[in-house]
Amino acid sequence: MARHQSKQVAAERQEQRIAAAKRRGRNRLFLWVGATVAVIGLATLFFTTVEPPKQAAVAQGRASIGEPAPAITMADFDGEDVTLAQFAGTPIVLNFWSSWCPFCIAEMPDFETVSRAAGDRVEFIGVNLQDDQGLANQLREETGITYRVTRDPRGVVYDAFGGIGMPTTVFIDADGRVREVITGQMSEAQLRGKIVEHFSVDV
Repeated sequence: MARHQSKQVAAERQEQRIAAAKRRGRNRLFLWVGATVAVIGLATLFFTTVEPPKQAAVAQGRASIGEPAPAITMADFDGEDVTLAQFAGTPIVLNFWSSWCPFCIAEMPDFETVSRAAGDRVEFIGVNLQDDQGLANQLREETGITYRVTRDPRGVVYDAFGGIGMPTTVFIDADGRVREVITGQMSEAQLRGKIVEHFSVDV
């Protein structure tokens, strides 16, 4: 009799454990389904309401010395489009810089000096490469540069001109042809000399 009752109690406890396990399993299933639905819902909301980031710079073609420069479209710091084509007939000095590049920072005041000396005879364009815009703006104020500044957040323009180091300076003549691409810091005297050499503009 006692053994029979003991077996009955053991069986009841086993049934209780099984029932509890089933409840836990159902609860986990409900949680998993709920979490999955929530993730799908959030993903759907994100992809239907948030626009993908726009490309801030576009380059068609690759630069070759003596050949026409690639067709470039960049955004300036105010979000306005800037193209090389809009400066047709004017030589261009394209200078790639970043706030994380000490050699870029060192040469920027010299570029400002030569830009002022050249006036409207040469178009200077600073291209901020893969940088934080806040830091770039701060550096622009600290160095006092006043020439046009654009952004190349993904490096597409830099790649189009075959950039291999920073800073990089590109000289494009009045006919839109690439005359030289220089990697590394330039002094004021070197910059003046290259402008005379490539553009025949005395600065």
